[in-house]
Amino acid sequence: MTAPEDRPDFSLLPPDAPKEDRIGTAFLAMGSAAAAAVAWFSGLTLIQTRLVVGSTARTITQINPNSPDVNFMVYGTVLGLGFTGVSAWLLMAAIPSTYRRGALAMVAALAGTSLAMVATLVLYQFTGRPALIALGIVSVTIALWLGRRAILSSR
Repeated sequence: MTAPEDRPDFSLLPPDAPKEDRIGTAFLAMGSAAAAAVAWFSGLTLIQTRLVVGSTARTITQINPNSPDVNFMVYGTVLGLGFTGVSAWLLMAAIPSTYRRGALAMVAALAGTSLAMVATLVLYQFTGRPALIALGIVSVTIALWLGRRAILSSR
């Protein structure tokens, strides 16, 4: 049985639905951004541990809120969030929806930052500074590899 000619075709997708599937590009870009966040926070923690060595504060009341080691970590964390979000945003340039791209970039920034903070803290506590250097090198390599794949998948 065929549909009558005067009846419109029914489609579950709206007329402005994307014609291409960009899920792979999004996952690669988010993975690259998360790896970049791990590299960022590995470097941040490495520098922070060097700054804290000169600190004489032993209790919380002795901490100077204007000291470089406190401000370095606070501003570095905010910049790390921004760096991760912007890198994910740029790698997802092939996704035409600004809303989807922005939401995925925010998820990548928050997830990458959380992963990076936990990874660098645990690694530094158990193995020390050389492991942070190794983690940073491995993370940069993974971020560049996934970023390259994200760019190539969008073509």
